Amino acid sequence: MSCSCGLCRWNDTFGLSDQLVLSLLCLRPEQRFPLLDNAKENAISANETQQLVLDLLWAVNSPSLLRPAENQGSNSPLRVLHQRDIQTTQLVDFMAKGNTRSLGRYFERLISFWLRQIRQVDVLHESFVIRVGKRTVGEIDFIFIDEHSRMTHWEVAVKFYLFSPDTYGQGSHYLGPNAVDTLDRKLERLLQHQLPRSEKLFPDVEVREPYVKGRIFYPQLRPRRSQAHLSLSDSHLVGSWVRHADVEMLLSVADREPGNVAYRLLDKPHWLAEVYSYQGSELLMSSREILVFAARHFSENQRCLLIAQLEFDGAGYCESGRFFVVPNDWPAAT
Repeated sequence: MSCSCGLCRWNDTFGLSDQLVLSLLCLRPEQRFPLLDNAKENAISANETQQLVLDLLWAVNSPSLLRPAENQGSNSPLRVLHQRDIQTTQLVDFMAKGNTRSLGRYFERLISFWLRQIRQVDVLHESFVIRVGKRTVGEIDFIFIDEHSRMTHWEVAVKFYLFSPDTYGQGSHYLGPNAVDTLDRKLERLLQHQLPRSEKLFPDVEVREPYVKGRIFYPQLRPRRSQAHLSLSDSHLVGSWVRHADVEMLLSVADREPGNVAYRLLDKPHWLAEVYSYQGSELLMSSREILVFAARHFSENQRCLLIAQLEFDGAGYCESGRFFVVPNDWPAAT
């Protein structure tokens, strides 16, 4: 692939496959920060509304994190979402009425909107609490009747893991930013515990699937994946990670084109969609500002930072890659 766009330059730097670059390109919005219908009537700003729209498109259209054996049917033609099909006022109202404080709950609420308001399937149960006596032992995310009249059980998750050549005693090369969660632990819980819960409670279920989206971050100093997990989709989204001591090296690569590159810190729950800035750049930072912020942050906090790299495309800034900056002694620090 020969191209001068930001994604392809990120590909050249981190060794991404053409297929992965194309999967990132397909997530771009159909319009650049359009004037949203009735945005001024909503309780949130037009930019915040646009973020909801982009996150919903990402939640539906981004590649599965898992191979088809673990996520069958997620790329069915019935499940492609277009921006023109989203009623933004309806989306804003729906999201405001749910618990969206955590990243996981935010993602589940987006999927709920898609199922109920866009696909308009019959959702029989959502967040169904399982109790034994007075004790809560689990929860079922969604039981619904799909377009083929099949009772379907979905367990929904959005996950971000950092690949590490060392397992650090965690039994997995794929660690969460806080190093407590791992891909292998999540798969075992999802496939051996969460999905089988409906077998006795809802014996009429015909389809049991995990609906898992997310991104895998590979070490910047070792960008080529040496141990691909058998359960990961070949088209899963990727990023990179770097220790705080090495972040200046990462930024120096992009700074070869001064003025064309900017950065933005990403806060939960907005870790999903690619970042675009066509209506002002008050949240954008230079590489020097990122270095200063990171130094201050890690002097008093061991939480990993997620940063989007953006490049100027003539009209504004669009994301060309994203990366975690982790403490120098990660994962021990977390």
